[in-house]
Amino acid sequence: MDKDTRLVVYLRRYMLNFREYNRATIWFLLVVLTAVSFPWNVRLNSIGVALLSLHWLIDKDLLKKVRSLFDEIGLIGLLLWGFFFMHLLGLLWSPDPMGGLQSVEVKLSFLILPLIFSTENYLVATNTRRLMLYFTISCCLSFFYATAYSFAHFHQSGLAVILNRMNISEGIMHPGYYSNYFAFALVWCVFEWRENRHLNKQIQIWLPFIMLFMSVALLLLISKTAILFMACFSVYVLWLLAGFFSKKGYRGIAFVASLLFCLAIAVSIPTIKHRILETFSDTGTMDKQTGLHNSTGSRIIAWEHEWDLIKANWLKGYGTGESNLLLKRTLMEDGYTNLATANMHTHNQVFHTWLDVGIVGVLLLMFILYISGRIFYRRGNSLAWWLIPLITFNILTDDMLEVQAGTVFFIFFLTLFLYGKNKKKEKFIVI
Repeated sequence: MDKDTRLVVYLRRYMLNFREYNRATIWFLLVVLTAVSFPWNVRLNSIGVALLSLHWLIDKDLLKKVRSLFDEIGLIGLLLWGFFFMHLLGLLWSPDPMGGLQSVEVKLSFLILPLIFSTENYLVATNTRRLMLYFTISCCLSFFYATAYSFAHFHQSGLAVILNRMNISEGIMHPGYYSNYFAFALVWCVFEWRENRHLNKQIQIWLPFIMLFMSVALLLLISKTAILFMACFSVYVLWLLAGFFSKKGYRGIAFVASLLFCLAIAVSIPTIKHRILETFSDTGTMDKQTGLHNSTGSRIIAWEHEWDLIKANWLKGYGTGESNLLLKRTLMEDGYTNLATANMHTHNQVFHTWLDVGIVGVLLLMFILYISGRIFYRRGNSLAWWLIPLITFNILTDDMLEVQAGTVFFIFFLTLFLYGKNKKKEKFIVI
């Protein structure tokens, strides 16, 4: 082989590697940009998903990816698609199909993200750590901005008003949605600190401060759903810590003692104590005059009416997009005018889905959670597994999959972890 020929072969080989190297890097960059956008604005993560879709399409191996789609997407991908297409099908028997299109649009991530991540996914363990670190830092910066926003607008009213959960989150989004990001980031911090406290001095030093900051943010936002989720996670962490004792009896005693101690501290924290007392107060003052300010009582009233509607048409539902309209009409007929005029919505994704598309939609949703949980458990991916309880708590207390701040966030991380292939060895530029 002469000198010119060797040069051509070398350049071709180098350019090919260069293209592959950059494709993986660009993919990871877009994933990071999408992830860090969640605590800021829902429109930003829409741009991120759009760029990921464009990146997926601009590929010399596009046809190869399309041909391998049904080999890669698996049962869980078909379930995610089934959930989307069930809502698309529900437009056929919806009295207002144009109105139902909004519900279908919000669920586009059920269609797009399994397609993108199943056929092209460069996520490995080291990049998962980097991704979650960037996401956690973004959450911290977002909360700094949210607090500064509240101070700028309410500083004349005093500290209590500045730190009010609704005022803090006003510049970002509803605190119920906002809290989910901090809860998920805090779970990662705990696992990361536990796994690397003897390996990485920087992580060992900084993560406790970040965990404290995340905890303060959650206590200020004080979402009831986030409290329940973090309570369950705390019980799990205490059980792990009790493993210091090798004997089961000692471990059990240590676990119960630490659990009671942490419970006593938790209920003494003003924000948690207030939300607990508020819950008991709300459930004791439910009547025809109940308004949205009674967050627990209004939910219970809505759920009772939704269940009556479900029993009347449990098989196929009333059509995509009809749930909230039906609830409003029923509440008005029963004299709950405050809730009806305030456009009370279902606050339960299971009931919402059941009302829209019937029992098949509910079963698809349950199977998605169950199978995803089993996959993560078999892989030993604790972080991804805890995403399942977080989703579950949210869909039981809110119609979380009807808002972009919930749907895109959950399906993004769910499918990213489901289709992460550790066998891939692509190199990445450190961002």
